[in-house]
Amino acid sequence: MDGTFLTQINVLLQLICVIIVAAYLLTRSRIFPEILDGNPTIKTRIILVLLFGGLSIYGSVSGIEFLGSVVNVRDLGPMVAGLLAGPWVGIGAGLIGAAYRLSMGGITVYACSISAIFAGLFGGLIWIYYKKKFAGTTIAVAFAILMEVFHMALTLIMVRPFDAALEIVSRVYIPMILANAAGMYVFAVMVKNIQNERKIQAERDSLILEMERKVAGLSGDDTLLQK
Repeated sequence: MDGTFLTQINVLLQLICVIIVAAYLLTRSRIFPEILDGNPTIKTRIILVLLFGGLSIYGSVSGIEFLGSVVNVRDLGPMVAGLLAGPWVGIGAGLIGAAYRLSMGGITVYACSISAIFAGLFGGLIWIYYKKKFAGTTIAVAFAILMEVFHMALTLIMVRPFDAALEIVSRVYIPMILANAAGMYVFAVMVKNIQNERKIQAERDSLILEMERKVAGLSGDDTLLQK
């Protein structure tokens, strides 16, 4: 395993950490319950588009330049946006990331820009398929892996000369797939933890309510006996 590969992985994981911190803050925000319920308001959707679009830009800005391309985690923001709130939010975040990627130029500019948009679209379609709910850790990670495979395939199809495209893909596909999958895994685990917390809270509230009803019933029986 050469130094270039290790450098790519190291930088990409640093990018992932920043994105995960932002995602964690989102999961602890007041708007996150409505996202989990599958009913984000227009205001919430706009916030998500801007947040994950900004993270997509960050994934490009902080990437590693290599042979006219940028090793990055640009697709992660739109992917998560789509998985959380549907295709329009995912596409919106992807368009922001794509617009910035277009400004950077390079021989992979069109393939990478289109990939960011498709990342949001595909994530949103998965959200719809799972009835406007987060699909879960396994599906989310599998999606991240397949999305980066799609990204690499798109690069091979669109970029010319083909030899240059093949050289780029052969050097970056492993770190990009690993980094995006790792970032998605961590985020999915955070979402799962929040869902478990909500479930436990609901069960606790239900139990407390049931106990209060029983206590009230016993109090009523005592009053009748006294009469």
